Amino acid sequence: MLLRALALAVPLTMIAGCTNSVDVGPTTRVSVTTSASAWTVFQGAVSPSPAGSWSPDTVASGTFLPYKPGSTAITYDPAVVPPGATASVAIAQNTQSMEVRVQATGLIPRRAYGAHLHTMPCTATPDDAGPHYQHQADPSKPSVDPSYANPQNEVWLDFTADGYGEADAAALQKWTFPAGQSARSLILHAQPTRTAAGVAGTAGPRVACLTLPER
Repeated sequence: MLLRALALAVPLTMIAGCTNSVDVGPTTRVSVTTSASAWTVFQGAVSPSPAGSWSPDTVASGTFLPYKPGSTAITYDPAVVPPGATASVAIAQNTQSMEVRVQATGLIPRRAYGAHLHTMPCTATPDDAGPHYQHQADPSKPSVDPSYANPQNEVWLDFTADGYGEADAAALQKWTFPAGQSARSLILHAQPTRTAAGVAGTAGPRVACLTLPER
């Protein structure tokens, strides 16, 4: 009996020794700072607000689902923004500057998304959200001139979801929304934002939309 027990134990020990352990998702979340422009994107951390304390005056959040009348958070492409994914936007302003923060969950892990603030609320039709909000409006439409379509003049919030499908991003602007003229939606795009002349500001199809309140 002892010999039979030893004979069974040896193969089991060999099998256990060959088994690999797999970690799903990152063990730590990494902050990324882009210093080439006036905007800063963080993954896993948020930046200090312009005023030195975080006190947003505009907040919106929602769970992305296929469109229904009255929806404020819509997925237009469930393969890219799965139903049940969430996003929240918070905006804090002082007299001279503004910070916009976005947090998202339930997205495709390790996928890159373009994200911008747009001029109109969300509807069943992605294009109804209008163009990017611009501090200085481009007289030509659509705006693909880097002089206007850039992260200093628009609110760009591109991010890459981490291994859990989560992301945080922040945009710092040296201007504020005039009263009654704020952005009205966050649009998620299928691709990161381009910057070259003739395609500046474009980021592929609009895959989700979150309506922001009037302010």
